Amino acid sequence: MLKIEGLRVKYGADEVVRGVDLAVKKGECVGLVGESGCGKTTVGLSAARLIDARKGKIVSGKILFEGRDILEFDAEGLRKLRGRRISYVFQEPFSSLNPVFTVHEQLKEALREKGKAQEAISEILKSVGLEKISGKKNIYPHELSGGMQQRVMIAMAIASRPDLVILDEPTTALDVSVQNQILELIAELKEKMNLSILFISHDLRIVFSMADRINVMYAGRIVESGPKKDIVSQPRHPYTKGLIGSIPSLKNRKKRFEAIEGKTPLFSDLPKGCKFYPRCKFRIEKCEDEEPAIENISGDHFARCVRAKELV
Repeated sequence: MLKIEGLRVKYGADEVVRGVDLAVKKGECVGLVGESGCGKTTVGLSAARLIDARKGKIVSGKILFEGRDILEFDAEGLRKLRGRRISYVFQEPFSSLNPVFTVHEQLKEALREKGKAQEAISEILKSVGLEKISGKKNIYPHELSGGMQQRVMIAMAIASRPDLVILDEPTTALDVSVQNQILELIAELKEKMNLSILFISHDLRIVFSMADRINVMYAGRIVESGPKKDIVSQPRHPYTKGLIGSIPSLKNRKKRFEAIEGKTPLFSDLPKGCKFYPRCKFRIEKCEDEEPAIENISGDHFARCVRAKELV
C-alpha cells in the first residue's frame, strides 16, 4: 500500500529525516514511535505530501503509494490523492477543525460523493459514536468536547473511504478514559473498513496496543523495526529497551523506572557516530566512531546497533 524508501527531509540547513525506509501493507496498522523532535511527524506529513514548502523540503527518496511515486504527482494528482485515498488526522483536533463552519458542513466537504449527503453524514457520525449530533446541522466545533472533536476528525478522515489513514498523536490532548475510547474506535474502524494505518506516537504503550508492526525512530532514522511481538519480547536496540523500561507497570509498582539518561540531540549538533551513543548504557568505543547500518536480526526484525545480536 505505502512504501517509503530512503526519505530525506530538510528544514533549513538541518536534515531532520535522514534516510527512512518504512512500509504499510493493506489492512495493517504500523506504529512509528519516538521522542518528540525525532522526525516522526515529518515522515507522516511527507507521506501525504503535506510538508510546508516555506519551511521544509523533501530532498531525496521515494514515497510509493500502490507502486506510484507521489513525489512525482502534480497539484491535480495530489488533490485526487489527499482525502480520497490518503487521509491525515492531526494531533490537535480543535486547531484542525474550521471554527466558522458547522460540523455537518465540514463533513459534507470531506465526502467523495455529495449525493444523499445528509444520510451519509448521519451514518458516518454513528460509526464514530456521535449519534447524538447526527441530526443537529447547526453544531460548531467549539460546542463539542475534545474527545468529540477528535471523533469528528476521524469521521472526516474516513468520510471518503480512504485506503490509508495517517494518525498523528490522535490521543495526545485527551484524558485517559477518552483516549481508550478513541483507540477502541480506531481498532474497530480498521477491522470494519480494512484500513491501512500509519500510527504516529511518542507513547510506546499506546503503539503496543494498536500496531501490527513497529518502527522505532531516533534522531531522524529508524533504529529498530519489526513485528510487535518481536519488539515487545526481544528489543535489540538500547533506545527501544529504554522506552520499554520506562513504561509504568501495575504489577511492579515498586520497581524504579529505567529512565533514559540525557536528552535528544539537536539536528544541528548530532554526535559523530551512533546518534544514541551519548545516552547509551551499552556503548562501546566503536559506537563513537561510526553510525551503524541497520542489520537484519531475524525474519522481519531489524536494528541499527553494533551490539544488536548481543542484546537479548
